[in-house]
Amino acid sequence: MPLYPVREPCPDLPVPRKGRRRAANFGREELFGFDTETTWCGKKELRSAQFAFYTDGLLHVEVYALRDFFKESATDVESRLESLCREPVRLSLDTYDELPDLRRDVQSRYESLLYAGQPRFKRDKSGKMKGTGRKPRRCAVAFNGNFDLGVIADETELSPDMSAGGMEGAGCVYHFTSAYRTTKDAEYGLKIKALFLGAFNVPFTPKRGELWDISAATRTLWGAGSLAAVGREVGFDKLTGEGTDTLAYAAMDAVVTLHGAIRLTADLEAQGFTGNPDRFISGATVAKDLMERHYEPFYLTEPQHEFVWPAYFGGMTGALSPHVMREPLHDLIYGDLDGAYNASGQMLDVFSWAGVKWLEGAEVRRIVEEVRAHPSRFWDYGSLHIEVEGDFDLVPVRVGKAGEGSVPTSSEGLVWARVDGLRTTLTLGDFLHSKPRGKIVVIRGLMATRGNQSPCLFKMCADERAKFPKKDAAGAWVPENFVPNTWWKLAGNTIYGSFANRNGKDRTNSGKWFNGLIASSITGAIRHAMWTVNHASDAVYNDTDSALTTTTGFKAAQEALKPLGIGFSNKTSDELGDADIASVGVVQGSKRYALLGPQGQFGAKSHGLGSWFVFLDGRVQPVAHNEDVLRAVWSVNYPEVFGEPDPALVALPVFHRFSVRTRKVSDMVKAYALRRFGARLSNLHAYGKAGNFGFLTPSVVDGKITPTVAYTPEEAADLSGVTLLTVATLWGASYDKKFDYATGERHVFNGSDFVQVRAVDRTQDLEAGGVLGDSDISVHVSHGGGKQ
Repeated sequence: MPLYPVREPCPDLPVPRKGRRRAANFGREELFGFDTETTWCGKKELRSAQFAFYTDGLLHVEVYALRDFFKESATDVESRLESLCREPVRLSLDTYDELPDLRRDVQSRYESLLYAGQPRFKRDKSGKMKGTGRKPRRCAVAFNGNFDLGVIADETELSPDMSAGGMEGAGCVYHFTSAYRTTKDAEYGLKIKALFLGAFNVPFTPKRGELWDISAATRTLWGAGSLAAVGREVGFDKLTGEGTDTLAYAAMDAVVTLHGAIRLTADLEAQGFTGNPDRFISGATVAKDLMERHYEPFYLTEPQHEFVWPAYFGGMTGALSPHVMREPLHDLIYGDLDGAYNASGQMLDVFSWAGVKWLEGAEVRRIVEEVRAHPSRFWDYGSLHIEVEGDFDLVPVRVGKAGEGSVPTSSEGLVWARVDGLRTTLTLGDFLHSKPRGKIVVIRGLMATRGNQSPCLFKMCADERAKFPKKDAAGAWVPENFVPNTWWKLAGNTIYGSFANRNGKDRTNSGKWFNGLIASSITGAIRHAMWTVNHASDAVYNDTDSALTTTTGFKAAQEALKPLGIGFSNKTSDELGDADIASVGVVQGSKRYALLGPQGQFGAKSHGLGSWFVFLDGRVQPVAHNEDVLRAVWSVNYPEVFGEPDPALVALPVFHRFSVRTRKVSDMVKAYALRRFGARLSNLHAYGKAGNFGFLTPSVVDGKITPTVAYTPEEAADLSGVTLLTVATLWGASYDKKFDYATGERHVFNGSDFVQVRAVDRTQDLEAGGVLGDSDISVHVSHGGGKQ
């Protein structure tokens, strides 16, 4: 399929925005935790819902369930619950003979806890029904709220193009139809609208209080990726070993969820967080809060904004030559720039930038020659963006694929290419390494001016984090330092992303802190540092701020970086456990390489395998994160390096996971359920409700791969018609887009070939995920025989 050079649309011009008045946080008695228990079949039918909340200092736990789902009574369990919670508890259990009655009362209780009896509409003095503008009295708290709301709701309305609260993206409306009711003068009912935001695609409600999914915050701040882990963090036993059909288990789920929110609120307030804990989405939330408190931004004009935009690119990944790929490479070191984004931001001193100035071509050429003669001066001029025209052998280019006779519609990656007749804007670093051919024209430049009195937040984050070491001098863990250490680490790692933040379906809505000059200058500086490494060493592979080099090349790279004042550290042990050198390795493509240490230690990055799973040792194991399974994949393709693959492992059936967050996945799951179960049309919607989850198993029917839905891993393995061997073979035969593999050289384009396309954002990735449902998260292998 032909590859085209493309340009993404310039995002909207950022404009100053007034800060919003901060609303008060929800207190201990203004929260309620909720959770559900369901059947394990494809419909995930509601069997119980439980709510935990405080009133006048007393912990209440209310459980609503189908009759006989729990064998115990509230009286049987209440004293045990008090022992588990270490405080008085008022436990109640209401049971129902029919599911519709259970659903109605669960929805009604959700609404009454949320709004304390306020109606949605009320008749005014003139006799007309008008919206009350009701405000939540309590905040609903869940872990994995998309599933629980989907179970409680009668219907979930999924949309790829939802707008809410000034944001756009994939989202869902949860309809609580069963509890809708009217009286003479009022109307009650609930419809919750949510967007899926952040790296974990958690549901985010524009109206505060309707849902707080704590999973993003617990993962980010505590490293707690499950409700059981949250329980351990807050000091409660989730009773995981008891089974989901015991009353104590159900009650403790709601209690753990509630106390997770209470503890998160305390932790965030202790860090001086000025936002609301229930609006925490990701690590970027931390950086944006810090910038709100300490940074006075400057803004580009529209001509300046549009001038800078073509120079903005991310990091470079992939082999540096097609000739080093798919062959054994020996004595390798995995080197990494020390704090690349943080260091570049500090060295550029971006928080002192107060504006910009235009430069004539002659002045730009003088600066370029000065930096070539004195590399350490790069940081004085690192904000320089240069408009050029001519032929270049090495420039960054976004690319997209399209069939014959058509053009691409979206950007699909970054390559380094030869381009003739190019007129564009380049960062100073990219221009220094662009290898011009023949005469080129330097038209003009744009550079930052200084004078901003804001503190350097990159330095602040590094200094503050150093005050909270996770271990003391004796090597013992310091638990009270974990959250502040993580807080400042998150802030430092995500400040750059705030400058580059774009939102909306086509990523054209600039975030509040978006600044193309700052974002482009930081990434341009990192690319400059990496090309400095590449030219000085015999590097074979780059991954944004890291490189694979030989042992001698590593030392040469360290020396070459000294004028820039950036360190280059040996991080091979991050890949190979306790090894500082890889005896042998193979580079297969972008984010695809594997290394072996002197004692056989194995490490790999294996992009493209993150959506595949196997059932091994009694549990679902991700192919990309299980060391034994992943090594088998590499052994299939490179037995001369990694040994012959384990026959038992490559014979394992493979399958995908799904979690319904989009209409496309919902429709697919319903179609598979109809095909497999012959589900009645009246029940079909239950299989595709938001939050439903399971497995999709590929099977070969009449020579074609046909997915089949399954709801247990044993079933998924039994139904799958594709083995790990097949996946490994196909994965090993695939190539990235970095080179023209037919010629063995870099791609060659002409400046007139560029096509304007849309960017790809998380929403589109979510839609494009198709049956997989989960994004490819294959980054590192887990060591220790696959134990995670």
